[in-house]
Amino acid sequence: MANLTVQVYLSYSQICVFLSSLTEPFNDWSDRNFSQGFAWRDGSVSFRALVEEGEHRINLFINEPLVELKPNVIRAIRVPFESINGNIEIASISDSTSLEISPGKYALQVEFLSFKEDQVPEINIRFNKGETNFLILKADDEIEKEGKLDLKAIQAT
Repeated sequence: MANLTVQVYLSYSQICVFLSSLTEPFNDWSDRNFSQGFAWRDGSVSFRALVEEGEHRINLFINEPLVELKPNVIRAIRVPFESINGNIEIASISDSTSLEISPGKYALQVEFLSFKEDQVPEINIRFNKGETNFLILKADDEIEKEGKLDLKAIQAT
């Protein structure tokens, strides 16, 4: 069960997690960032969503045991994320939700769930204390899982 559920209006087909202290929190997307499904730099990561825009239900799990991916997960990515002072945001270009978590290193896992046309899309976001590698856990047809990952996104201006 999620620790917290929030609604976020996604735009430009991305959901972002970043340190609240960043003045330029959003990332530019290289061709490889787009094909791998995420754009990462220290303190900020953007994930490519399944739809261009609209309300999304975000289910937040903080330090919950990681479970096997369920069949309704279409796309799942895990990246390292470090919270310096505990203040982070989950956002898109047009909407943002502030969140406070314990400072430290996390494995940040984002799961995009299947949905029907008349449903609000759902995204699971999992923060688990500890370190991790960059992993594309599950790729749909739009994600290129093979090849070298681009792990040097630059801030959007």
